Amino acid sequence: MKKYILSLCFAFFSLISLAQDINLSDSVIYFGNKPVAYYVKVLNETDPHYNVYIISLDMKLLLAAQVVKFDAPVRELKPFYYYDLILDQEKDTLAMYHEGQAFPIELANLLKDYKLLIGNAIDERAWRKFKNDYTGNRALKAKIKDYEDYLVEYRHFDEQTVRDRSKPVTIIDDKIIMQDGKKIGLIITGTNTSVGGISTSYSPVLTRDNKVAVQINNTDRGATSSEYTQILLPSKRQVRPEGIIIDTYTRKTKHKGHQSLYDISLPLNKSARNEDILWEICQYVDNYLL
Repeated sequence: MKKYILSLCFAFFSLISLAQDINLSDSVIYFGNKPVAYYVKVLNETDPHYNVYIISLDMKLLLAAQVVKFDAPVRELKPFYYYDLILDQEKDTLAMYHEGQAFPIELANLLKDYKLLIGNAIDERAWRKFKNDYTGNRALKAKIKDYEDYLVEYRHFDEQTVRDRSKPVTIIDDKIIMQDGKKIGLIITGTNTSVGGISTSYSPVLTRDNKVAVQINNTDRGATSSEYTQILLPSKRQVRPEGIIIDTYTRKTKHKGHQSLYDISLPLNKSARNEDILWEICQYVDNYLL
């Protein structure tokens, strides 16, 4: 990896910026007029984000900042990107969230403000202080908490079982919903019965003396019944997907080029009844409803 990084040192277009007395020119970081380190930025798939590498003047990799995508858990939220700062060949890391000025400039400012560079090395004591004081890590935690708060408010996430949500879902005895060896919900089935009552109609008839009269007809419509199914959280709260986009189950929705939760769960659920409801349950899990 070092050979790859070093081969890129002089392969990047110029970026010139003045931020206090910090200058970035070509692939060199200056504090005032003094060169302190090389930097390399490599286009990441998450364009316009870049992986950035800090290289000492004696050509040793000091620090890598690699882009990480935080996937939005539900469709209503958007994904965002943060950086993993990796120190000295992955011996220590710090995750940070950054918005605003170009990230290479931000990283150069951090090197100077926290006095992270000492000669051609990272000052370990300054690094520890940086990890403790830098607000970028707290900003990342706050960003993630915003997503958690959304899930609690709109998905009752705090009432859901903590588990690995990528594991297959199984249904035991057509009632107990399991994932990652834990009970995550319950299927309740029942019957709604409605009484039809008496239906009354009127029809004209002729009496024996040829007069018109009204005949009253009463019909007992009996009772009708319909079966219903409810999915409950472990807290006994009913899962209600109102306002949530849930894909409908069809044969065409299966096996769309990747292994969905439904695909890996189906072989473990043999009953026809389970298969009928398994798709809906997997959609609930994917959408953080269950």
